[in-house]
Amino acid sequence: MNAKNHHYTVDIVLMSIQLVVKCGTSFRGIEKTLELFFNNFLESGKTPSFTCIRKWLGRIGLYELNRKKEYRSDWIFIVDFTLELGKQKALVVLGVSQQHLVEKIIPSKRGLSHQDVELLGLYIMDSTRGENIKEKLDELTLRVGKPIQIVADHSSDLARGIKLYKQENEDLIYTHDVTHAMALLLKYELNSDDRYQSFIKKCNICRQQLQQTELSFLSPPTQRSQCRYFNVERLTEWGLNLLNCSVDTLVELAGNSELNVINKKIREKLGWLVDYQPDLIRWHQMTLLTRTIETQLKKSGINQQSLTYFEKNEFTFLESELLNFEQSICDYIVIQSSHIKDRKTFLATSDVIESLFGKYKYFSSRCPFKEMGQMLLTICLSTMNLTNTVVKNALESISFSDVEAWLAEVFGQSMLSKRKTLFSEEC
Repeated sequence: MNAKNHHYTVDIVLMSIQLVVKCGTSFRGIEKTLELFFNNFLESGKTPSFTCIRKWLGRIGLYELNRKKEYRSDWIFIVDFTLELGKQKALVVLGVSQQHLVEKIIPSKRGLSHQDVELLGLYIMDSTRGENIKEKLDELTLRVGKPIQIVADHSSDLARGIKLYKQENEDLIYTHDVTHAMALLLKYELNSDDRYQSFIKKCNICRQQLQQTELSFLSPPTQRSQCRYFNVERLTEWGLNLLNCSVDTLVELAGNSELNVINKKIREKLGWLVDYQPDLIRWHQMTLLTRTIETQLKKSGINQQSLTYFEKNEFTFLESELLNFEQSICDYIVIQSSHIKDRKTFLATSDVIESLFGKYKYFSSRCPFKEMGQMLLTICLSTMNLTNTVVKNALESISFSDVEAWLAEVFGQSMLSKRKTLFSEEC
């Protein structure tokens, strides 16, 4: 099957796009892969260049962005920002119908996949004031229908925009994403915990001391520069696992004949962990509480019975301090479920949009400048059900000049273009 006025078959185009989206292959890597495959196995001659593949991505992505979406009364909006170098931010709105959530996702006890959602809106914004966000939500509502729920984190501008929108849509359920909510609870507890802060500092020092030695395999996990409270358990599990290992095993794995020397070095570099054992147990139990509610809400959704289901877990380890932390989690469930009527179930997490952003940033990291541009359309491609018919329609509907016009309209002149213009001038 060929698209009108196209040299390459739709199958080749589809294969190329899937190599980008599903395999994360670079454009040049796809060019070489197809060249190797065709020359060695099919002997069919010319294969597409990397620039050709990049243009296909832009055209099919823009086709999906512009495609008219179904008008429904049960949309669930999943909303967040992504940003790169520069002042602009991209407001992304994904949608899944509550019907699909209740009939397909909840019974399967799984989270949303990329193909479960649709890209309903993509807005490039210079200002993310709450009023501007509300304006975009109003615009989207006219096109696809009023949502019954919005799931997002509580970043200041985004929360203000959604609350302004909710003032005119009182029946709307605004749900604070459970992943972000639990990370905030941990941040609130651990930021003010001097013991935890000193533990973090010692982990950093320990990592520096071990990374170029025979004990590098014992180094603490790398800490995230941002959102570090999303993975506190990595550090606590590292510490507890080391404390539970026998010194003889560690010495043996170090692979050095001077056992006394290695034994001494292990005690010097890691002996400080013993002093933190009670704290590590407590911190680990806190993360266990957060992961328990996250798993429950991500697989079963949130409803009026969510608190009862959480309380059925028997946390026999709870001390008085952790009882207060558990109560904070219960308060979150009560607040988030208080607006849900009847026995309906709704979405509790925006993980799917975070996953799509991670995928997009993997692609954008290969760009000369980490700025937003055509690669943002990979978010559209990742949510599409790519078929031969869809690809054919996209290529026949959208030209690359349409992509260039869209890029010029929403982004203006790129950083790379500005630098080339600047450096090409005679000083």
